[in-house]
Amino acid sequence: MNTTRFEYLLALERLGTMTGVAKAYFISPSAVSQCLKSEEAQLGHQLFKSENHRMVPTEAGQIYLNGARKILQIREATMDRLNVIPKKHHSIRIAAAPMLYEKAASIIIPALNTLLPGTDFELLRAASMVSVAYLLNDLADFALLCSPPLNHTLLSEDILGQDQLLLAVPKAYLRSQLTGPPTIEDCGPLPFILLKNGSYTRGIENEILAQHHIALNRIYEVDDHVMARNFLEEGRGATFLPSSMIPPHAGQHFFILPLHPPKPFNFILAYPNFKKPDKDKRDVPMIVKKAWGKMDFDFYDPV
Repeated sequence: MNTTRFEYLLALERLGTMTGVAKAYFISPSAVSQCLKSEEAQLGHQLFKSENHRMVPTEAGQIYLNGARKILQIREATMDRLNVIPKKHHSIRIAAAPMLYEKAASIIIPALNTLLPGTDFELLRAASMVSVAYLLNDLADFALLCSPPLNHTLLSEDILGQDQLLLAVPKAYLRSQLTGPPTIEDCGPLPFILLKNGSYTRGIENEILAQHHIALNRIYEVDDHVMARNFLEEGRGATFLPSSMIPPHAGQHFFILPLHPPKPFNFILAYPNFKKPDKDKRDVPMIVKKAWGKMDFDFYDPV
């Protein structure tokens, strides 16, 4: 029962701006705008209009939102009734950032299966901001994120560890141009491999490039750091990578440049705090934290 569009547009009525809705649900403003346009096109009526820098419902919009509220109430009542039905198998969904997916599959999921043998676990591969949206929309129960602190009122977050971004540059691009150690400014003419707009890392990447007055000539946009590393290894350009994703021998083929100031981020286990977890879900954070201690990260030191 997909009611996401109703939740977005009811939030737009409450918050008044697409930016506010995007921030609340960890999606892009363009996604909110596309949702509104899609509903208006399907219904043949304008649902919102701009007044005094706020989006307010039209008369047709009020009718739509009243119906949306009733649909959400029916959904909640239906889900409550379905929860009364005994379930032989209970599935817990864990979303994992791509750079953590393999380790989660090989270490965390086996630990959960061993200690909670009566529970099924489903591991979802999703970017950190998408994983947060999954949590808020009841599409995942837990998420392993690579992100700055969320500080979201509807989510609890346990810090599991920390990493930092470094800039990796194929030596073939700069070797003939250098008289000394490279700087970020030396990378100005190079193509860059950047995460797609809307990811938390892309904001950091844009900030760094602007700080060093780099006007990008060519960009490869990728979905995640795993793909960025693959493009780097193919020699397509420079990219920002977490230090744990840079192999120890990388210095043979790449310049690995530290960022000043450093750009740290956390490994986070996040989960909703707005509903009471059942017994198995209460045990998951403790098991994940213990399993995390067995995960082997090789952090590259560029110094």
